[in-house]
Amino acid sequence: MAVYVVGDIQGCYGPLRELLDRVGFEAGRDTLWCAGDLVNRGPDSLKVLRFLKSLGDSCICVLGNHDLHLLELAAGGTAYRRDTLADVLAAEDCDDLIDWLRGRPVMHIDETRSWCMVHAGLHPQWTLAKALRRARRVERELRGDHWAEFCRQLHHVKFPLRRPAGDDPARLLFDTAVFTRTRYCTSDGHFNWDVRTGETSDKKEKPWFAHKKARWRGTCSVVYGHWAARGLVIDQPHVLGLDSGCVWGGALTLARLKKGGRWKGLTEVRCRAHAEIHG
Repeated sequence: MAVYVVGDIQGCYGPLRELLDRVGFEAGRDTLWCAGDLVNRGPDSLKVLRFLKSLGDSCICVLGNHDLHLLELAAGGTAYRRDTLADVLAAEDCDDLIDWLRGRPVMHIDETRSWCMVHAGLHPQWTLAKALRRARRVERELRGDHWAEFCRQLHHVKFPLRRPAGDDPARLLFDTAVFTRTRYCTSDGHFNWDVRTGETSDKKEKPWFAHKKARWRGTCSVVYGHWAARGLVIDQPHVLGLDSGCVWGGALTLARLKKGGRWKGLTEVRCRAHAEIHG
């Protein structure tokens, strides 16, 4: 059995199927991990969702910010100009797809392979155990009776720069942002949500995975997506970044995960642009 992981699909169904054909993926024998942002900006979000859902236990997806945006829209939120999600919302099986999407995790760990998957990043002050506890709280909210209200809060919200203290309800919004929107932060947990395609001007801020004393290091390697402007990150011993900008005219990239937090080979399908880069 092989375990493959693919970066941000964003509605690019054709490249996804070509990738899986190239590696000989077989549902029931192999497992596909998807690092979030399954939908939006690309042309075939509905096909992507239907296909991934049809794979059943052979597919493990974490939620990305675009996936949460689809949940926002299903909850009555407002669309953005560049959204390509109308076909999902108009589909006869929309409710089933939304329920399936709400059931996806924001963090996945496979201890037998020493791999962890999130869409965007982790807090440098969180151990993996603490991150998993906070991920489960977000997931319970998304799967609960008040999921629509929670998702509407995510629309146009100004996320806290640090995790609020005490029982502040904004803590859950902050945790959601860490898993689905992280790029730059400081070692003590001050997050920059604004820089998307450029470099930060604050010398204390680094890519979330570049802090050498991050508490999540050492147990598992982490695979993530989200950061198309940075591209593939394959030169780090503890992370694997797979957002190679498919929907922006780059490539959709897949790797095979091995035990011991290792990975083997990259398979790429070049794509034509379906959107302008705005983060």
